[in-house]
Amino acid sequence: MTEDAQAAKARAGKPETAVLGQLRKKSHEELLFLVEQLLERQPDIKPLIELLIELPLPNASQQGKTSGKGNTRTLNLSSIRKQLDGALYYAGGGWESAGLIATELSRLCGIGDGFAEAGEWANAQAVYAAVTGEAIARYEELEDEWQIAAIIDDCTAGLALCLDTQRELPEDERLSAADREELLTALFESWKFGQDYGGIDTDVVGTIVRNVSEEERELVEEWLRQEIGSGQATKWRNQSLVGFLVKLQEV
Repeated sequence: MTEDAQAAKARAGKPETAVLGQLRKKSHEELLFLVEQLLERQPDIKPLIELLIELPLPNASQQGKTSGKGNTRTLNLSSIRKQLDGALYYAGGGWESAGLIATELSRLCGIGDGFAEAGEWANAQAVYAAVTGEAIARYEELEDEWQIAAIIDDCTAGLALCLDTQRELPEDERLSAADREELLTALFESWKFGQDYGGIDTDVVGTIVRNVSEEERELVEEWLRQEIGSGQATKWRNQSLVGFLVKLQEV
């Protein structure tokens, strides 16, 4: 399928605005000039453009996964962080700000979904982990009851999918050991968030238990023992930690 045909298929069924219609008539050079002008006038959008440049076509999942790119991270992590900083700009601004923040975080989570649909798991993981990590770290500033927690859960589900999918991939397309550890860390932090605040419906424990290697199992067990031994957990949370540990040891 040609690139033009792919693009046509990707936008099928979507209403086209007048601006998009005009842009389709522009040459490659004219479009680059427009982007250059936008960056000069709105330099704050540079991180977003850097992030979107790596995003595959929306119909990539229908064309087939991007062979050989599943374990290659092409994203600039600083671009993701800048987008998160922008999304969380209104943190602490009252209840109304939660909706604005949720909208922006949801868009970022959607970018992760786009990478996942294309089989670009390393990029998807990077986006999901960045969103969950920052949202969890600043959750108490966000004055939210459910919107932000729901997005954390959406991204946690994305992280779980990234890990589950690894078993089905050829060995040379799987995530590296370092990336897997980052993935497990992000899932574990989401699980702890769910224990403290609720809102996480994704089966994090089951996902980790069925996917960890022996070395990874020992790592997660150590995390759990550290949490249990910290003396800071409530009785109920300690029960959850012990239950998680028991399930790992049953593997």
